[in-house]
Amino acid sequence: MQSEAWNGYRKPPSEQKYSEDVGHIHQGLNFEPTREELDSLSKACSRLWELDMNRIVPGKDYIIDCGEGKKVYQKGDMASESLFSWLGDDVLRKPTYSRFCALLDNYNPHQDKHEEIAFVEEIARTSPIKYLHRYLVQKGVVPQDYEDFKKMLTSLWFDLYGRGGNSSCSTAFEHVFVGEIKGPGQGESEVSGFHNWIQASSRVVNEI
Repeated sequence: MQSEAWNGYRKPPSEQKYSEDVGHIHQGLNFEPTREELDSLSKACSRLWELDMNRIVPGKDYIIDCGEGKKVYQKGDMASESLFSWLGDDVLRKPTYSRFCALLDNYNPHQDKHEEIAFVEEIARTSPIKYLHRYLVQKGVVPQDYEDFKKMLTSLWFDLYGRGGNSSCSTAFEHVFVGEIKGPGQGESEVSGFHNWIQASSRVVNEI
């Protein structure tokens, strides 16, 4: 889905408008992980879920049709209808969702970098990412400075790496959210990655 609002995302990151910092909106919100959460990944994930005030709600924001299911050995798509039968009009207008969709368009390389930095800046204002930073600081695996953490996140997601015998041809973001065709000898007709519900809902969005 194209939106006129995305045109503003093509500006340099410093000239863009972002949502309010979640820390200023919810005074007293604590992003520091507890000892129990540091000792239990399951509890830390549950805390991340609780902090995600931007998540969409089934029945309210979307409706999915899971069909009748299929056996493990069945490889094809057994569903007769789209997974998403309905998606709320305002879902993809949410700042983080909208910036994510803008990243799926192919612009020039400089423009891509602008969008990558702006996307990380937007999500860095949300509760889950603030909590994630504090959690990883306590684990000693990321810098304590938040700006350095955002640079590290940008590098992890968007720096190029080699895949299928080719050098510097892929990124973690592309693999996870956009999907890739497997390389030579790996099943060239198969898609790898693509763990992205937004694109799965694209048919419904286009019909709206």
